[in-house]
Amino acid sequence: MSRKIELEYELKTRSGSAVWTLISTPVGLKKWLADDVFFEENVATFVWGDPLREHETHTAIVMEMVKNSHIRLYWDDSDDDSYWEIRMFHSEIAGNYHLGITDFAEDGEAEDLVRIWNQNIDRLHRITGV
Repeated sequence: MSRKIELEYELKTRSGSAVWTLISTPVGLKKWLADDVFFEENVATFVWGDPLREHETHTAIVMEMVKNSHIRLYWDDSDDDSYWEIRMFHSEIAGNYHLGITDFAEDGEAEDLVRIWNQNIDRLHRITGV
């Protein structure tokens, strides 16, 4: 059974267009989420590792993409209806943008999934300064 995980991360930027690029384009996602990303119509391909050596490739169907709001994807090898989503929103108090992550973990894997998202966001902060 899958358990829904919802996470929120504050970014150090007031630029909505920069955040949207980071979560909705291959160039942006490649900076922090995977080693390589390709989009072909509504299919996103994610590659981790060296494509010429040891690597892992997964494809996801883009279920929904609403500009300056969110992108929702479904792993095409998933056996259930779980999806993962990256949502951006603006904090009126701090003036910065935040990312909201929704993902699903199997029983006993929630901590690992949270750790992976934390590592991805740390990479985002380090590489982009956002």
